[in-house]
Amino acid sequence: MRIFCLEDNALIVFHIEQLLEDLGHVFVGALESFADLKENFSDLEFDGALVDIDLTDGRTGPSAAAWLLERGIPTIFITGQEQIADQHRDISIAIIGKPISQLDFAQKMALFPLGNE
Repeated sequence: MRIFCLEDNALIVFHIEQLLEDLGHVFVGALESFADLKENFSDLEFDGALVDIDLTDGRTGPSAAAWLLERGIPTIFITGQEQIADQHRDISIAIIGKPISQLDFAQKMALFPLGNE
């Protein structure tokens, strides 16, 4: 699957990229804010997204996940704020807590519907 990441911490993005590649997925890139996502969306092609709760433009991760869902793109929250993410379970298919464990990451990634690989 082609996976996009909405995360404002470059070290976490790098870690996610490595985890995705280890699982055989394609990392298509990352942006730091919901505003950046909306601005660049037409240039991106991906099957699913990993979304943090707090981004550079505030607590906009849930809004970004809802916006992506409206466009048919499933999301998984990756966050240290699992209680907040849990309040938005209706717009994401899973929650991966930080720090990210390889096993939890692999199990939750398997929940993504199969896209065009």
